[in-house]
Amino acid sequence: MYKIKYVEKVKQNISEIEKNLDKIDKKLTDKILKALNERIQSLQEMPLRYPKYPHKPQFRWTAVHKHIIFYKVCDDRKIVEIHRIIHGARDVKNLM
Repeated sequence: MYKIKYVEKVKQNISEIEKNLDKIDKKLTDKILKALNERIQSLQEMPLRYPKYPHKPQFRWTAVHKHIIFYKVCDDRKIVEIHRIIHGARDVKNLM
């Protein structure tokens, strides 16, 4: 089993997602944050199941409710590093 590690930028990403969604609907915020967390936690068991990001192949990616989770798998240390969570409507290529 792999350990999940969040880089500092992800905390800011999650805060921004929460702030933006709360303007729309608090229940939606809870639903999306829960889904993001569940997807991230699922990486503990099978982190290689999602594809490499073509523009930066050191990262893998998966989408949840229009948000994209970018992560690295460190097999030698059995760690999955979560690097960014970005809304798919943003300029993802340049933000990565």
